[in-house]
Amino acid sequence: MKTLNLTYEEYWGYYWRVTSRHKIPDIFKWDEDLVSLIEGKCELPRGASVLDLGCGGGDQAKLFARRGYRVLGIDKVQDLIEFARETFRKEGLEGEFRCGDMRDIRYQAQFDLCVTLSGTFGLLSEVENEQLLKSIHRALKTRGQAFLSYSSLERYSKVTHSRSWNPIEGGYALREEWFDAPSSTYRTKNMHILVDGRIIRAADQQGYGADEVIRCYGTREMELLARRAGFEVKAHLASKNIGDPGHVPESDEPRGNIILAKR
Repeated sequence: MKTLNLTYEEYWGYYWRVTSRHKIPDIFKWDEDLVSLIEGKCELPRGASVLDLGCGGGDQAKLFARRGYRVLGIDKVQDLIEFARETFRKEGLEGEFRCGDMRDIRYQAQFDLCVTLSGTFGLLSEVENEQLLKSIHRALKTRGQAFLSYSSLERYSKVTHSRSWNPIEGGYALREEWFDAPSSTYRTKNMHILVDGRIIRAADQQGYGADEVIRCYGTREMELLARRAGFEVKAHLASKNIGDPGHVPESDEPRGNIILAKR
């Protein structure tokens, strides 16, 4: 067996966001439902400008572009940016992609909407998350909005330490997951064992014993963080709203998606 130890960018970048993600059943319908939810709830004006932070391979960005919105996507993984550019080129879509760290954005009142999707928000530290929200606030036009997907504390705090095997194309994926209460983080270790003799692992993140560490936020905590950055909370949505925009979450139902408006 040959073991490939991939960096974070290699594993969670191109390998996961393109090679593996695109094989998830119904993932493209989920993307369509998510973008439809954002479009409807944010009541986007015709030709609105959209900033997609942590855009990955442009899966959601291309859906915004197909609907006539002007898109700028930013991701720190060059291969993902190249994949997104090629997708837009093939489909004849208008859009721009830049390789860079979303923590470094310096835009001033340029966008109608900013989105951070697929758990991107929780990958940063608490201080960085608050700084990012302030940068997003600056980047939005007056009355601009932000749609953030985040990892709900109410959901992930219930995760027990476990391991699971799942069949994937060409082999099996071993996933270990747990919740670290002192840091409010959800952590995973992943390994793909393929029938061609390869073992693919992701690198440990900063000695945590995990290759992915996501800061989870409670509903109230997320709202307070947003208000400190200068936002008003427009709506707080649950995962069931994706595909069913009219769903009214129960009081104890985890949220995970929040819509913010620039004051």
